[in-house]
Amino acid sequence: MIMRNRFGWSLSRESIFDSCRKRYYFHYYLSWKGWKSGAPEISREAFLLKRLVSLPLWRGQLVHYIATKVLQSTRAKGRIPDQAKVLDYASLRFEKQYQFSLDRRYLDTPKKSGGRLNIDWLALFEHEYGLRITDRRLETAKSEVREGLRNLIQSGMLKRAARSDPSGWIIENIDISEFAQSFELDGVIIYVKTDFIFRDADGVLNIVDWKTFRKGKDEESADNGQLGVYGYYAASRMNEPFTNIRMTEVNLLDSASERSFRMDKELMERSKQIITEGVEKLSSVLVGADTGRNEPLPPEHFPPDPGPKCRFCNFNRVCPDSAASPG
Repeated sequence: MIMRNRFGWSLSRESIFDSCRKRYYFHYYLSWKGWKSGAPEISREAFLLKRLVSLPLWRGQLVHYIATKVLQSTRAKGRIPDQAKVLDYASLRFEKQYQFSLDRRYLDTPKKSGGRLNIDWLALFEHEYGLRITDRRLETAKSEVREGLRNLIQSGMLKRAARSDPSGWIIENIDISEFAQSFELDGVIIYVKTDFIFRDADGVLNIVDWKTFRKGKDEESADNGQLGVYGYYAASRMNEPFTNIRMTEVNLLDSASERSFRMDKELMERSKQIITEGVEKLSSVLVGADTGRNEPLPPEHFPPDPGPKCRFCNFNRVCPDSAASPG
């Protein structure tokens, strides 16, 4: 089977495009086939760098991964797992993944084997760029992972879900390291990444998005635009009446506080507009705007956006336009 670099749209792809077009080019085009031993050195380097994650991002990813395991266990056993066991498992995964990255085993160990993710695979930005992670920062990250999962176990959302019919649950499959859902709109594949979907006893379809941000500290915030895209997916791909869809953001680092939105006609229209305008934006840097061909224009059509954020960009060392060194 011949692999091809297929064009697609997602909120995260558009976010990278908006932050810096050169970063977008490195991530989605220059890195393509960089996993092959015979690939150009710059492509192999870009492929390595695109997979780096920062310490805060890893913290959130680990919470999401174990939240998936908690849901899978709840569905299989009919009860929420023991909190102490979940926290012990979280600490074990944290330590093993951190050591994996510290030893830089990501340089010679596949991230996936047999189609499944190596659960201890991790490549931290700080380790690849030789930046020191203080004991305090590391302990804070570990503490927040445990806090987020403790809040999950005790959350009203998980308790409500546990009372629903588990046969209809849709849980993000992180083990295969792929988007859980996708659909096509006007011939373009649209990727979504819902964390959890379940149906209440009253028949309402709930789309749940776990968040892990500190109020007033992180840039992440509630956005009914993101949740609206998820709702649009449920209405379009799952044929769910949009009036029957509720989307909820649950911030696991804020005592599992909730913000909910209901789909309505206006949000449906806005969500479709977000997608179609995003596709138009991303296709503007393709030869002939041809999403089927998905051939990028020459690199000069991907100008950099130099600034302080360059210090934290995965592609800092291969970008001649970087405005700052990591650190």
